Amino acid sequence: MKKLFLNGSPRERGLVHGEQMRDEIKVALDYYRSRFLTDRSTLQNHVDQLLKPLQSFKPDYLAEMDAIAEASGIDPFWIYCINARSELMSSPTECSSIAFPQKGIIGQNWDWAEALAGQLALAEIELESGHRILTMTEPGMLAKIGMNSAGLGVCLNILPANQRLSGLPVHFLLRALLECENLKQAEDMIRQHGAGKASHITVADRQAAIGVELAPDQPWFQMTDLPVYTHTNHYLQPDQAQPTSSAPCTKARLEKLRKNSGDSELTIETMKQLLNDNEKPFPILKPYSDHELTGSGGTLVTMILDLNKRQMALREGFNPEAEFEYHTFST
Repeated sequence: MKKLFLNGSPRERGLVHGEQMRDEIKVALDYYRSRFLTDRSTLQNHVDQLLKPLQSFKPDYLAEMDAIAEASGIDPFWIYCINARSELMSSPTECSSIAFPQKGIIGQNWDWAEALAGQLALAEIELESGHRILTMTEPGMLAKIGMNSAGLGVCLNILPANQRLSGLPVHFLLRALLECENLKQAEDMIRQHGAGKASHITVADRQAAIGVELAPDQPWFQMTDLPVYTHTNHYLQPDQAQPTSSAPCTKARLEKLRKNSGDSELTIETMKQLLNDNEKPFPILKPYSDHELTGSGGTLVTMILDLNKRQMALREGFNPEAEFEYHTFST
């Protein structure tokens, strides 16, 4: 996986991102254009609505995206679309996540389109304040799953929605959460900006975690005071059920995670074993198969975050025998 080192101003970070990921951005965009609405005017109106909160929330994100677009030779509109893609297309195929809150360990399998295999980046971002972020992300996207130098980590699951989503796109929220210094800041940010999405986020530090289902109406915080917290791709909040063709799969994966973690020692190796489950018909570690929403899709990345060590274990693909790579912040 290509590694990016991004520092300086938002514009400087964006220019490096766009220059070094130019080819990958074009590959990702070719895929997403095939999945977005074909009517540019309708798509433009939706994107304008989704990006409106950024003007007051994080205007630097617009500057960073514009620089990515400039350096990659892409219309900025399409970089905005990539960052808002979870709200622009129905995609309840991602992912299986686990947290051992009291151990400071969280992880997940990221299941998505085969078209993006080999196109991803591990970005180490140093803000002008000195705060650092390590995130696995898509080409042209400001952040996704990862951790920061304050010992805070985030994971993501997409949830189903049967309505147009209009809130701050979830990937902007993930980037903002990775800029937080502690769980209290993260919780406050989620309460303020969590509505209008269909996603689940786990945010954790070295001793505790927050699990929250971001629904179109409001964020719903889940119980995370148990030794093991798990989530897949359906709402656990009562009365928040949304129709999804993948209901048997997401429910079966959640049940397996809960069952298999019941009597286990809560370690990094245990989490690897849980995420390595490839037993059919509903594997947690998923080989590529045809899907009505993504085309061909499966597990692209397995990631485990040790927040005590500020260490990321990362593996591409769905081979349970493949070795993990370990990443920490540069010194």
